[in-house]
Amino acid sequence: MTEERLQQECFIWHSNSYPDKRGLLYHNYNNPRNAIQGAKLKSIGLVSGVADLTLLHNKKTFFFELKTADGKQSKRQKEWERQVTANEFYYKIIRSFADFQKEIHYIYNTF
Repeated sequence: MTEERLQQECFIWHSNSYPDKRGLLYHNYNNPRNAIQGAKLKSIGLVSGVADLTLLHNKKTFFFELKTADGKQSKRQKEWERQVTANEFYYKIIRSFADFQKEIHYIYNTF
């Protein structure tokens, strides 16, 4: 399964399972089509390495980076993970649909 397909399944499941929380889980656009678009987006705030999905819940922010079973974070993704976890934000690498469901259940039952 591709990372894109995994993200689609996770997002759609969350939207259907928690309709009252729609809009609180969202995609962070971080893959411009080309260098020109990338430069334009960076000039208005695009940050490389940010997680794929963000969830807002009970005054807290949760970040999810979706990877295939053998996918690896880039150097910039690792740096961004260090930045956000150093500031006590929740960051998790998701490698399967089951992982995502587990994390969402944990978050909604814990925080």
